[in-house]
Parts: sequence; structure tokens; C-alpha cells
Amino acid sequence: MGFRKMLKSFLQPDAEDTAPPPRAEPPTRWEKAMTAVNGIVQQVSKVDPDGIDIYCFPGASDHVDVYKNIKDASSLGSMVGAAEPQGPAYMGYALDMAFRDAFARGFEKPCSILVVTAGRPDDHAQLVQNVSLAAKNIEKDADLTVTFVQVGDDQWATDFLKYVDDNLKCVAASGEEIDIVDTVKDEDLKAAISETQQPGFMASGGTGALIGAFAGAAMGVGGMYMYNKHQAKKRTEGWNGKWKVMSAGLEEPTAELQVTDDMGGNLTIEGYPGDGSAGADSATGRYAETEDGYTIHRLTDRGPIAGNVEDEHNISWSDGTRWEEIPPEGGSWMGYAAAGAGGAAAGGAVGYLVQKKFFNKAANKVPSDYVILVDRSANMAVPDTGK
Repeated sequence: MGFRKMLKSFLQPDAEDTAPPPRAEPPTRWEKAMTAVNGIVQQVSKVDPDGIDIYCFPGASDHVDVYKNIKDASSLGSMVGAAEPQGPAYMGYALDMAFRDAFARGFEKPCSILVVTAGRPDDHAQLVQNVSLAAKNIEKDADLTVTFVQVGDDQWATDFLKYVDDNLKCVAASGEEIDIVDTVKDEDLKAAISETQQPGFMASGGTGALIGAFAGAAMGVGGMYMYNKHQAKKRTEGWNGKWKVMSAGLEEPTAELQVTDDMGGNLTIEGYPGDGSAGADSATGRYAETEDGYTIHRLTDRGPIAGNVEDEHNISWSDGTRWEEIPPEGGSWMGYAAAGAGGAAAGGAVGYLVQKKFFNKAANKVPSDYVILVDRSANMAVPDTGK
């Protein structure tokens, strides 16, 4: 199986094959980036019901391809197949488009932009100028923020992000100096992912799930799948419990489920009206654990619906819905995680990462227009062998 097909099967799993097979050659930076974008869309769409706008540069036939209102991973397949990574990285041009769209919307809600890149942009001088000009036209720094994330260990990219971090000074319309830009380097990302895999750290729900979603940028599809398997293995009592069903574009759950696991691979699901299952408010499911990780399916009259186990408390389904486990007694999984890990989520590499502007807003469920820019230049075609 070619890796593009493998990546598509990860983004749009079918009922027969939810686990991507391993391959000998390392993934490219583009493949890692798209795996990460998949995870970010799944998490951030919970707090941006309008969907996320994604800008790919260069585009298939122009400087930039724009995908509006992306709400679930099934919409990302066209991005994977539109073009191979090639050509120059005109990031300044793409960012200017995103800025112009943000100003056209106005700032009733703030705009939070995430830029996923592998190298120094070819128009880096224009990029710096565009950020400075945008800053001069906003009233406060909370209105517009940009977080750059490096995929791969290209030294030019590292140096450029350090320059942006240290030297890009922005002045708002009021004349006040503001800080609307921050950066996440390759080493920061890998340190955070490594930290979530340590014994006692539960990277699930809230902040943990958001950081876990970006494991793809550090690990690629195969690594991301094994990361999910690692997280899901922390369950000790099967899938028993209460779960809420979240649908794309809706802030409130559409159903609350009681799931009973016979610990032999069979699930009884109560509280699922309108599922197309035999019975108005019940359904069944099956799961298995293989050497490649978990497979899970919901069985309906329309046929099986495949699930992707993101972590021990979150499952995304191929029909665009998600299950999020409800903590007992109204607690929060991150609260339990922090207690079990001695507050590990509050500090260290993960704590540093979640203070970055894009992650901080999303983790705190700040209503925003969330935007992602993805580098599809020749820099992203490079196989990434970093661990």
C-alpha cells in the first residue's frame, strides 16, 4: 500500500481496515503534517462549530488552496490528493490571504492561526512585513494571533522561528507594542509528546488530547497509531461507562450513552436513538485488540461504522460523530490525570507547549475563528527520520 493511500485510510477509515500497516521507509514531513492536521481538526472543531479554514501553500493550480469550514477528518481527503509537496514556500502570501479574510470577517470573535511548516519561507521578508502590517490594524493582541509549528529538524526553519520569536515586534493601532506571534520548534514538540508517554501521565481529554493530536507531527501515521494504542491501553475495565455523542458543528451532545462491555469484544450501547440500528434506543458494537492496535465498529442497519480510538476517553467515528467519555461524579479526566501525575500537565514540556497562543485558546475553549496554514512546498517532501 502506498503511503498516500495509507494516509487516506487513516483520515477516512473504512469498516474493514482502521489500522494503517507499517512500512519500511520513513514518512515525509508532509505526511506527518497531514496526520497532525487530522488530529487538530478533530480536537479544535469541538470549540469552533463553524469549522476550521485551512490554507495549503503552494496550491494545486495557484499559490494557495483554501478549504473552508472543515469540521471532520473525512473532509481532509481532498487535501491529501490535491497535489504532491513541491515548489517554493510562499508563506507570506498565504498568511496575507488569511489576514485579509480575518479582517473581512471582523473580530467579533478573535482569529487564531496555526502555521505548520518545515523550512524558512521563500518570501520570509514579506511574511514579517505582513505580520507587522496586520498588527497595526488590530485593537488588541487577543484579536489576532499566529503560532508557527516546525515539522522536521531543518536548521533554517529553526533559525527562522528563533528570529521570529526574538525579533518580530508588533505595534497595534493604539501605538502599544503587542505580541501576537509565538513558535513551537521541532524539539519542543517531541519533548512534549515524549512527556505524555511517561508512566503516570494521562494525555487524554482537554489539553492532553489537543497535544496528543499533534503527535502526528512528531511521529507520522504509524507512530500516531501506536501512540493512540499506547493511550488506549491504559483502560483497565474495557469500554464500560457513560459517553456523550458529539456531532460536527454542534456544541452540545446529541445523545448520552451507557456502554456495557462483556470484556470479550462485544459492546451493548443504550441511548442511541436514530442510529439506524435494530431497536429505537440501543445498538451493538464490536472491538478487538491486535498487534497493530485496537479496531472498533458500531453495528447498524446501514452496516458497520468504523471508529478510531484517539485515546482512552475519545473515539472518532467514520460518520463524523465522536464519543467522549463522561467522567464519574462530574469530574474531569485532566483533573484525574494531574492528580495521578503530580501535576505533570501543568509544567514541563507539555506545560510550555500549551501556553502557546493557538493551543492555549483551543484548550481553554475560547470561541475563535481557528485557521490552519499548511506548508506543501518542496521542503515538506523530505523524508523525516528524526525520532
